[in-house]
Formats: sequence, structure tokens, C-alpha cells
Amino acid sequence: MNIFDIIIPVLFILIILKELRYKKILIIPTRKRYGEIIVVLFSIIIFIWIIYSYAKTWNHYTIGVLGILALISGWIKEGISSKGFISMYKYKKIILWEEIEKVTIIGAKDIKVKLFGGFMEQTFHFKKSDYDKVINMLKENLTIKAEIETMVK
Repeated sequence: MNIFDIIIPVLFILIILKELRYKKILIIPTRKRYGEIIVVLFSIIIFIWIIYSYAKTWNHYTIGVLGILALISGWIKEGISSKGFISMYKYKKIILWEEIEKVTIIGAKDIKVKLFGGFMEQTFHFKKSDYDKVINMLKENLTIKAEIETMVK
């Protein structure tokens, strides 16, 4: 048994726990669209096929399953917390309220919130029933300089 046979699964478990900690602090989670669900399910099927085809030891199976769990935990953590918007992107996991310069809210079947600032533009989708909660969170937490634009389709 190699030291990496222990370290790599432990690192995956730490990543999963970190992602689940973000999920725990969410106040308003994002709405998962059908396209996202299909892509994630397709990715999981591909991971399972790769694991089934190429795994040779128990460690390969463990790392494969932990990789699938890391993908899922990273996907479900998106939403709004008290600190700001929690994103799935690795380079900017939390977009703090102070960093947001402009917010565009588009209402249709669901609520689309586009964020602009010194980071890559990001879009979050929320349930229509969460509209009042989203607006209240934005009004309470955004800086005075931040601009809120609302469009209804």
C-alpha cells in the first residue's frame, strides 16, 4: 500500500466536506434547470463507465466514487449566503456583496440574476417563488454604489 492510496481519498473527502459546508450556509439555493441536471447526469454516467472500464483496484473505485461526489457537491452549493453569492467556479467561490457593481434581474419562468463587477459575469437562476427573498437580500446587502436593474418578460 502506497502513501498516495491514503492521501488522495482523504483530499477528496476534505474537498467534499468543504463544498458541503458552503451548502450549509446557503440562505437561498439556486434552481437547477433541466439542462444542468441532464449534463450532470450524463457526466456521472461517463464517470461510472470510466470507473467500470479502467478501475483495477479498490483505490480506483474509491477515487472514482469520491470524484462523482465532489462533482455533485460542487454543483449543489450555488446560491445566496449572508456573505454574498456562492458560485460553482473555482477561481471565485464567493462573490462578496462589496464586489458587485451591477445586478440585472430578469423575471420569466424563473428569476435570472446576472452579476457584474471585477469578476467574470455570472448568472444565477432562482425559483419564481423566491423573488421577494432575492430582492430583499439584494436591497439589504448590496452597497449603495451597486446598481440594480429589473426586467420582466
